Amino acid sequence: MVRIVAILKPYRLKDALSQLQDRQWVQHIQIQEVRGYGMQKDHLEEYSGDDVGMEFLPKIRLEILVDDLFGQLAMEAIADGARTGRMGDGKIFLIRETLEL
Repeated sequence: MVRIVAILKPYRLKDALSQLQDRQWVQHIQIQEVRGYGMQKDHLEEYSGDDVGMEFLPKIRLEILVDDLFGQLAMEAIADGARTGRMGDGKIFLIRETLEL
């Protein structure tokens, strides 16, 4: 089992989820609203037509659990849905863990 954590732009969540929809290998999905910054710190973002500088920008934290065999496919599916090609698209992390019941 692997855990994939992706930090996305909020308006790209729907597209990322549509890439995961109907995939039988997705066993768990969790979504959280978070704030943060990366390389785009101090860059202007456009919200509701206004350019604003923000220290921490709104992001979405998407977490899914999949079988080891499907980790790469899941990361590619999220990237396909979330990528815009602009700075601040986000990050995807694959975390291998041993799960015991």
